[in-house]
Amino acid sequence: MMKKLLCFLSLISIVQLSSAQSGGSSVFNFLNLVAPARAAALGGNAISTPADDITLITQNPALLNPEMDQQISTSYVGHLAGIKYGNILFAKDFSKVGTFGFNMQYISYGEFDETNVSAEKIGVFKAGEYAFNVAYSKALDSSLFIGANVKYILSSFGDNTSNGVAADLGLHWMNDDKFWSAAFVIKNIGTQLKTFDGGEREKLPFEIQAGITRQLPKAPFRFSLILQQLQKWDLSYTDPTLSGIDPLTGESKTEKTSGFNKFSRHIILNLEILLSKNFNIRAGYNFLRRKELGFPEKKGMSGISLGFGFKINRFQISYANTIFNPAGGSNHFTVSTNLRK
Repeated sequence: MMKKLLCFLSLISIVQLSSAQSGGSSVFNFLNLVAPARAAALGGNAISTPADDITLITQNPALLNPEMDQQISTSYVGHLAGIKYGNILFAKDFSKVGTFGFNMQYISYGEFDETNVSAEKIGVFKAGEYAFNVAYSKALDSSLFIGANVKYILSSFGDNTSNGVAADLGLHWMNDDKFWSAAFVIKNIGTQLKTFDGGEREKLPFEIQAGITRQLPKAPFRFSLILQQLQKWDLSYTDPTLSGIDPLTGESKTEKTSGFNKFSRHIILNLEILLSKNFNIRAGYNFLRRKELGFPEKKGMSGISLGFGFKINRFQISYANTIFNPAGGSNHFTVSTNLRK
């Protein structure tokens, strides 16, 4: 088992060194959108949450386990500007081989007017992107799972299309009483196969994440600390209007970002209140989202996400609201069930 684990960690190190890249310069960024309500309510990341919930495999393929056998789930998100996205999930366990998960995720940007060089309308076209995922997970021992997810990606903007392939790798550990768990994930290792209009090949939104979760043994609380975008230290944005030469004094001015500010952008905090097996409340705080999307003059509740989940008969229903800034956010709806039951 240790040899397998060392091989896996070595592969992670190689990928980290060879694939690190800056954000904001990649293609297929819809892969980073979180559709399932549970993960959305937890700040957009739940890579170390130890629950037998099929929607969590979108966060970390190593969370896939035999208890998810024949679970099926669908999620829908009403996003800003009429954009819609979601996914459909299904899991199947093969006791001697491992557990497989299947995920189809999509985003629809709606319809657009097609015009000629004279700005005359000559038709309409639709724009959307899709990813078809196959995940696999295997227990290395009673407390350690390893997982992988491969995906085929397709983007279609009218007649202009692009496709690519990518993979995620994940590791998930739990202690014997399941009150502590930890995870490590690398996402979107891959390449663009066909480029838009025959242009240059673009990078995928590669990312490295780590997380730790603690469930209190005598209270209904489960806390997680997630570190995102570990492949790059400085995630801050320098506003060009706040840098350059002051026209009044002629002095050079530069917007400075403190070390703590840079570190905090990597942090996501989340909480689940496990009131019963049939009902729980969720909340998350994403520092990077608050700093990137919050209005400078009025942050409000930017970066905060809230949600809940409850069970009715055979169905698990979840809802989440993610708050980008005072102008709005997105609403997530998820319905899951187990076909075995």
